[in-house]
Amino acid sequence: MVSTCCRRFEGRVVLIVGGAGGIGSVTAREFAKEGAEVVIADIDVPKMEKIAEEIKSFGGRCTTIKCDVTIANDVKNTVDTVLSKFGKIDILIYFTGILGEVAPIWESTEENWDRVMSVNLKGAFLFCREVAKHMIKRREGKIITVSSVAGKDPNPYMLAYDASKAGLIGFTRGLALELAPYNINVNCVVPGITETPFLNFMTEEAKKRSASLVPLGRLGKPEEIAKIVLFLASDDASFVTGAAWNVTGGRCPY
Repeated sequence: MVSTCCRRFEGRVVLIVGGAGGIGSVTAREFAKEGAEVVIADIDVPKMEKIAEEIKSFGGRCTTIKCDVTIANDVKNTVDTVLSKFGKIDILIYFTGILGEVAPIWESTEENWDRVMSVNLKGAFLFCREVAKHMIKRREGKIITVSSVAGKDPNPYMLAYDASKAGLIGFTRGLALELAPYNINVNCVVPGITETPFLNFMTEEAKKRSASLVPLGRLGKPEEIAKIVLFLASDDASFVTGAAWNVTGGRCPY
């Protein structure tokens, strides 16, 4: 059963793009526990369906929509489907992201660059463009993008990822200025290295080295990122916009 002690999002519709991922799925569950009508848009249908079943098992509500974030028509159809079914989108969260190649620049491909930029940055643009039209008419809404500490403190050998995540921070801040006159809050969450399947490419030794760079001495947990996302989506953050909110354990504190 869903707890009734904290229902900050009762009656609100939240569209979570990339909600089948490690942090996205945890965030979807937390929104459902707090009463939201959760819609997950993702390319990974089996994972989406599994998460939706889990949410429904404790009394939450969840709808899934298959979407390729790099295709404008897919994005438009996804937003139109949500609006047709629920009549509104109160909160948009963009989690979708890929790492791409890990290689020095002289071995990196143009195809990888284009793919990473398309998923990590273009997808955010496409979704924000469609949802903003709706939120502007209502003169309210919350948009949250999810970048990475790599967008502030880049790593070698993953330049496309670094650039896309830095670009997402800049995009979000600019969008916040555009949408502020319409009472729409736009913020970016900047997670540090977090314990999710996204890190499967790393050895345990590499994870330990990464943790040693964090002042708090450990990797983040998906739940810790999700809590900040929910805060920014809540009424408690009504005067917060244009922020790039670090959840990094003290790494890159600016």
